[in-house]
Amino acid sequence: MERKRAWYLGCSSDQVAERVILLGDPGRVPRFSRYLSDVETLPVNRGLATVTGIYKDCRITLSAFGMGAPIAAIVLHELAHLGARLFLRLGTSIGLPPVKIGDLVIAREAISHEGTSAAYAGNGADGSPDPELAGVLVEAATKFDITVHAGKFASYDAFYQDMFALDSAAEHCVRKNLEQLERENVLAVDMETSAILSVGNSLGCRAGSLCASTVDSLKKQKIDKAKQAGVEHKLISIALEALAGIEQD
Repeated sequence: MERKRAWYLGCSSDQVAERVILLGDPGRVPRFSRYLSDVETLPVNRGLATVTGIYKDCRITLSAFGMGAPIAAIVLHELAHLGARLFLRLGTSIGLPPVKIGDLVIAREAISHEGTSAAYAGNGADGSPDPELAGVLVEAATKFDITVHAGKFASYDAFYQDMFALDSAAEHCVRKNLEQLERENVLAVDMETSAILSVGNSLGCRAGSLCASTVDSLKKQKIDKAKQAGVEHKLISIALEALAGIEQD
């Protein structure tokens, strides 16, 4: 039987696990692959780095998409086409009160302000995570000394227009957006979570999102490098424990 091969990722179905951690930053792929054994590093195409390895007898793929919902959807869709069925977005976000820089946020739902969700599902886009995956993430997080929140995400396409004001021209729009999201009890803002959840649902896959709050948009503050390294360790540790422990269909 002919193996399926991904158009952009370039890998084949036998090189991809059923359980996938989707990363934004390609630099996290080599850093996080150290937590795996028997690692197979796949060819990098268009900056899309992917590896597959073993954690506690569980085969897991790490795949980086860069930034933004459209490319995250391409990577998810290609991996799903190759046989992946469980996806966890692992990355960073802008935190809203009571979330503080350095805290983690697990998605319980996600509001879409990006266009990819609608492209897949129209007005019927479902931004809800797989409930079992969300639950095992919460359980795994209790083993680590870090503050974890579970709640609502919101995702946008235009980072410098809707999420973080690079100049004074966007200041009013960003502040208005974030203040409205806070009133809606949104805890974390990013560019991908709502799309990963809704695209995963539309393709019949299970998906979730776990992010570290690393930026305070209104105060123009971000996490320092030393603290970020510790947070990244806890992020990947929680993610791997959750994926290894969840029952797969």
